Amino acid sequence: MGFALNKLVDIAEANALIDAGKKLHVAGDEAALRQLHRGTWIGGTIPYFLTTKGGVVERKKVFVTQFPDVVTHASIRLIDIGHIPAIISEAPRNGFAIVIAPGMSDIHTTYALTASSIPGLYEHPIIGWVAGVHLDDLEKSTPKVFDGLTGEVSDNRIAVMHATLANNKSATIGIINLFKPGLGDEIVFQQHSFSAKECTINGQPDDFFDYAVRNALDVKLPLVAELSGQLINVSFQAIDAESRTVKFYAPVMRDRVYRQAAPLPDYRAALVGAIDKLKLSPVFSCNCILNYQYGRLEGEQYIPLPGPATFGEMAQVLMNQTLVYLSLVDK
Repeated sequence: MGFALNKLVDIAEANALIDAGKKLHVAGDEAALRQLHRGTWIGGTIPYFLTTKGGVVERKKVFVTQFPDVVTHASIRLIDIGHIPAIISEAPRNGFAIVIAPGMSDIHTTYALTASSIPGLYEHPIIGWVAGVHLDDLEKSTPKVFDGLTGEVSDNRIAVMHATLANNKSATIGIINLFKPGLGDEIVFQQHSFSAKECTINGQPDDFFDYAVRNALDVKLPLVAELSGQLINVSFQAIDAESRTVKFYAPVMRDRVYRQAAPLPDYRAALVGAIDKLKLSPVFSCNCILNYQYGRLEGEQYIPLPGPATFGEMAQVLMNQTLVYLSLVDK
């Protein structure tokens, strides 16, 4: 398939790849991304990474994915909130799209709430992630996305790379979700939202804030529901006593049945075991910052799949506490 790179590199090496005309996906701190030359790349801000030697916080290097030679063409643009369906409508017939949305932005929210209703969404491989910032900088700066061709930077548009593949190759997207619904209560919400109050518990009306407090919910365990045959997580952000709401990192959806995930005896062992079992060698992958934190993945240790640790993952729709990956396979 040709040479492919998937690792942390210094700015000089990244710029050499850009100047050589390589097609790249780049993740890094905002200051580092702003040092990159113009070229065929898209980028997003994040300083957390998983490498084969363990999780790291890195502000001076960038994580580069170089797409192999079977990617014959790549187009790049920043899409605004009124043109989200273009992610699908402009996708190549044989290829894939990588998308990066700036976290905590209006377009992040809109994509999360509406993506599942975009016509043709499941006809094209769409993979990506939600850009973030260092957790110490949440109140100081906003997540950004980059169009490497034009040099444009945005905190409220989605960066998209549409990649065309050689005729003998196709793209597939995979998801590793460690969580399964537990045996507890059935939870149904009354509206699509990143926060929740009104709900039913086992068919009976309730207030989800009261329910969460009453049951001392473990916020490390997401809510889990099924969508199109996949288990989709919604992760807890906070049980907020001031507003008396429960806040999430992805939206809960109206009339969908959720259960809280069953506990994991060993978070890191479950993650590494799930990856190793599949014997993967994908072109691109990203993992959730919550897996990075709760799984204690920072520091020297074996990590099978390198990539950024993100504020959310996309495999067609927005996900949490999930690893997503892109493979290019023979037809």
